[in-house]
Amino acid sequence: MKNYNKISIVGILMLMLCISCETVDLNQLNDPSELTPSSADPELLLNNVQLRFVNAIAYNEDNEDGINVRASEFVRMQHLFGAYAGPFSMSSASLDNLWTDLYRESLQDISILIPLAEERELEGYVGVAKLIQAYSYVTLVDMFGDVPFTEALQGNETPNPNVDDGQFIYNEMLTVIDEGVAAINAPGSVMPNDFFYGGNKAQWTRFANTLKFKMYLQMRLVGDFGSEINSLINDGLITSAADDFEFKYSTTASSTGESRHPYYALNYDADGADDYLVSYYVNLLKADKGFEDPRLRYYFYRQVNEVPSGDDLPCTENDVLNFCYLGDLYWTRDHGAADGVPPDGLKRSTYGLYPIGGAFDADNFQTVVNNPGGGGAGIFPFILSSYVKFMQAESALMTGTIGNPRTLLEEGIRASMDKVLNFIPGQVAPGFAASSTDIDNYVAFVLGEYDAAIDDSTRLDIIMKEYYIALWGNGIEAYNNYRRTGLPSDLSNHVGVPGAFPRTFLYPATVVNTNSNINQKEISVKTFWDTNPANLD
Repeated sequence: MKNYNKISIVGILMLMLCISCETVDLNQLNDPSELTPSSADPELLLNNVQLRFVNAIAYNEDNEDGINVRASEFVRMQHLFGAYAGPFSMSSASLDNLWTDLYRESLQDISILIPLAEERELEGYVGVAKLIQAYSYVTLVDMFGDVPFTEALQGNETPNPNVDDGQFIYNEMLTVIDEGVAAINAPGSVMPNDFFYGGNKAQWTRFANTLKFKMYLQMRLVGDFGSEINSLINDGLITSAADDFEFKYSTTASSTGESRHPYYALNYDADGADDYLVSYYVNLLKADKGFEDPRLRYYFYRQVNEVPSGDDLPCTENDVLNFCYLGDLYWTRDHGAADGVPPDGLKRSTYGLYPIGGAFDADNFQTVVNNPGGGGAGIFPFILSSYVKFMQAESALMTGTIGNPRTLLEEGIRASMDKVLNFIPGQVAPGFAASSTDIDNYVAFVLGEYDAAIDDSTRLDIIMKEYYIALWGNGIEAYNNYRRTGLPSDLSNHVGVPGAFPRTFLYPATVVNTNSNINQKEISVKTFWDTNPANLD
């Protein structure tokens, strides 16, 4: 009986198969329920491109950090816990996620989006995708040196892509930027409602010019690009805050989609601040010039009206530390200090209103739990108009391009002040807001230093220090500037045993463990535009 039943079942199945052959295409190899590149929505693809791109740059969450965290730690904008390449900073494994976000997500989606958008005659989508592609590869070269490009993103066809020379990639990206601008400005081009400029062609074009300018300035030690820079200045750069290339966060927090600034999400929760502020950087605004920088209360927030002591002040017995305690209730840490961490998350000073959307310091002395400030509606400042003024000042001083360096220095300071002091103005307590007199006095002091400088090296140091202060929230450009110029010249020393200063990042663990054509390198390996001596620290 059992054998009979088996035979009957097989027979019925064979009959069904024969019948189905008349109505089903057995040569159809693609599952119709699976999405294919040709069926993808360009808008959704571009959204993922932008979000993963921003995530790779700006994320801040323990060992899943973005590029900005690592760069900020190296240049004293974020606390470095221990050695430069230690287990709490740039371990190879801690770089996995940012690499994945750029290559396997953002750049991979761009490789699908561009031909799809070209086929559908969505030239504006092509242009925006190419400009983000260029920014991504430029950043990869700046941070890692030689990286995969020509053989990248080819899947099983090239599972172990070789790296390309950084200068070659830069040159290719200059072409990609031109292609992006041409696509954006093609007659009748359809623009996306993107997260940066909402499809504004003129703003994307100014951004493209500014990105090229940044690249040429970055390469000024390895070539003469004065004529190219002058042409870009004449064509139009980002010179107004309205054109700033920045990513805007919101106040929305949920388990399915955190859209607040990542530094806010990490430091304004029930446990309080996770990150320490760096003593050197806070002191730049607090006392370096003999008076307070007008941006001080906007950049930093003090949680308690209490002087640290005992376990909350582990530096007391360590004479090596430069700033054991800054005074005025600023709880900070020295660059590289690796002392034990007491439960002081609701006491230590933290990020303020600008740029993360935190709290403005009006002597509130409330914990971040009780003073959420702007709710995380901050920005990640990729390229601001103030940055461009400082870049122009450096270029004019060192290469003779268009503009007066002193005038551009002043314009850069004032643009930074205007951006910071008007950031979420409803959060600023009137009695503590910086005034126009405060700004004028600050500018007069800096210009007095500039006028008293005896040579261009000293003048450049002044420009780069003011640029460094204006860069709060963007350690990537500070790291680039420091490797290119060695400035500011008075960065505080590492207080422990730092190891070599990173001239580039390590390759991520996932890359060296799975790609037979990429071997790990030393952090002393420089990217192509860095020709400075090996004694940076």
